[in-house]
Amino acid sequence: MITHTQRIKAALEGKILDRPAFAAWGPHMNLVDRNAKDFARATIDYQNSYHFDFIKVMPNGMYFPEAFGQKLKDAEYVLDETCWNTQVYRINDPHEWAKIKVPSMKEGAFAREIEAVKRIVDYFQGDVPVLPTVFSPFIWMGEMTGGFNRKDVIVSHFKYSEKYAKIGLEIVNETNEILMEEFIKAGADGFFFGYQAGMAELMGKEMFEEYGRKYDIANIEKIKDKTWFNLAHVCHGNAELSEWFLDYPVDAFNWADQHPGQHSLKEMRALTDRVLVGGLNHSDNGSYTDLSVIVKSPSDLSGSNRETVKAHIKKKVQQAIKDAGPKVIISGGCLWGIGSLPRFPLWEEVMEEVGAEMNAEASYTG
Repeated sequence: MITHTQRIKAALEGKILDRPAFAAWGPHMNLVDRNAKDFARATIDYQNSYHFDFIKVMPNGMYFPEAFGQKLKDAEYVLDETCWNTQVYRINDPHEWAKIKVPSMKEGAFAREIEAVKRIVDYFQGDVPVLPTVFSPFIWMGEMTGGFNRKDVIVSHFKYSEKYAKIGLEIVNETNEILMEEFIKAGADGFFFGYQAGMAELMGKEMFEEYGRKYDIANIEKIKDKTWFNLAHVCHGNAELSEWFLDYPVDAFNWADQHPGQHSLKEMRALTDRVLVGGLNHSDNGSYTDLSVIVKSPSDLSGSNRETVKAHIKKKVQQAIKDAGPKVIISGGCLWGIGSLPRFPLWEEVMEEVGAEMNAEASYTG
């Protein structure tokens, strides 16, 4: 029986085995992500339910600032995103960057995340690649000063308080490197690196080169010989901005290829020979702090007729393989919403059918 790890390794080599690889992540596990045992169990159950070909560990996006002392409120219900529940930011004045120190890896938020990864790795015993989620140092700093909706705060620190911001950047970068080493000791196969192209745009190319790229590449170089599958997720931005990350020494790229203004798989294939992760339009539905707000954001898994939905998914999967070639993992461009969960088995069914048809055709022509 072919394992998920074998499918991903085949994709890295430009091969497709019994079927193309596929994966999805989301929604966030807001009700269990503050306890290592509960979080690991939920992740294991998620994988055993949907059989994806790699596990993108889905912690709350604030676990890194939390380790530095950022004050968070626990989620109260499944759609109550922990990442929006910051009560007090860790850095409220640029001078505070000079006071932070590398947190302990043996207690608190980091110990919890490392334990969760170890539990997941120990359970799957190498059959499924496990990728902890790590963001760029400049993104972590943004989360410590104002979060996604106040990205201008950290940019102002870089611009007007360079002395203190650089001190903070060195500490945050050192912490990132130590944390990744601990994840590797726990058995991680690689990392899901999160990069905010939209924030890079706000920084501008020169500032991004100095405060972003230099540290990002150093982070990857530090661990790439100890891992075998590292994926760069380039979030937001546009086609031009996504190209800023193409020389990062990772094995695969993921971005919202189905969204307007972004490179298609075919366009990106002309720019890189790395594995491309995409092909489907993910759903943003289900990530709201107010349950009274109902937003419909259809994905490629949406629809009222089972066979019609399957036919649509199959068409998109076949087009993705045509455009990207065998070095492809079928996925969405970002987080899938909770409304997509019931359709994941249907997607898996399509992947099995596509694989069977490809193998039948290969046997016939061979």
